[in-house]
Amino acid sequence: MIFFLLHLLMTSATQGGDAMTHSLRYFRLGVSDPNQGIPEFISVGYVDSHPITSYNSDRRQKMPQASWMAENLGSDHWEKYTQLLKGWQQTFKVELRALQYHYNHTGGFHTYQRMIGCELLEDGSATGFLQYAYDGRDFIIFDKDSLSWIAVDNVARLTKQTWETNRNELRYQKNWLETECIAWLKKFLDFGKDALQRTETPLLSGSCKKLSTGITTLICKAYGFYPPEITLTWIKNGELITQETEYGDILPSGDGTYQTWVSLEIDPQSKDHYSCQVEHNDFVKVLHVPVESKSISLLVEIVSGLTVFVLFLIGMGIFVYRRKQSGPKEVSYIATPVK
Repeated sequence: MIFFLLHLLMTSATQGGDAMTHSLRYFRLGVSDPNQGIPEFISVGYVDSHPITSYNSDRRQKMPQASWMAENLGSDHWEKYTQLLKGWQQTFKVELRALQYHYNHTGGFHTYQRMIGCELLEDGSATGFLQYAYDGRDFIIFDKDSLSWIAVDNVARLTKQTWETNRNELRYQKNWLETECIAWLKKFLDFGKDALQRTETPLLSGSCKKLSTGITTLICKAYGFYPPEITLTWIKNGELITQETEYGDILPSGDGTYQTWVSLEIDPQSKDHYSCQVEHNDFVKVLHVPVESKSISLLVEIVSGLTVFVLFLIGMGIFVYRRKQSGPKEVSYIATPVK
């Protein structure tokens, strides 16, 4: 379950909205009760949406999760970082126990999470971020510009006071985020350039459901595509619409590609004409959807990437895909549900 949640965290928090934006992220998770079939400590690394490394307290070995990582890094690299993660495993155990004590959580299932990483933007600039969460809620966030920690509650303020006494550690974290992380990201991008720079065109399907309430729902699905940045919008009588639209998450299909969907509720008596517009990389596909059909085969028109369409950009707040962007990038933490 936690592996799945971490993967969902990654897929909704990966690279910004642009195909030329790349990210390196490491997620660490500690749990208070490993007897529920979940390792006590888990660490996973991602380049963009690709898993590259993993470690857990059961296996106690850092392992490559991409062939191009295994091919380009020797055994000394994996052994060095295995030892570092064994240290992090113990640190997480101690810090989680301290948080349970301060929050007066003597029993139950509790989680402690850390996210650290950086993004290399299309214009050559870079961002870095480091933050922690307790029980799926923001706990403390590093401000690298001011070399300080932002605490979200009284318990976090105790941690802030302790961590800010070590100025050398604060400077080290700032340097790692701004320099070392970007250097590693560039190296990994070179290792995996064949996988990371490929393009797979989305396959498309659709359906028309008539509910007992009298409402008809049109569903447009895109799957088998890579990279994950994609835009799906509905067109009504030639004009883009967004108010009645519901968007699905962009999720991994398990074979290195992605899938998503968009739906629209309409009046079954409507005489309007509806189409689903899908933009992926340098082309647009338009699906003409007949409302009266229960199950439909969609006519696909492939339009040249040079054709200009007005696209509505949807914002979801953090490191999100172009389909969900609506402004400047900002960093926040995605809560992981607690049992």
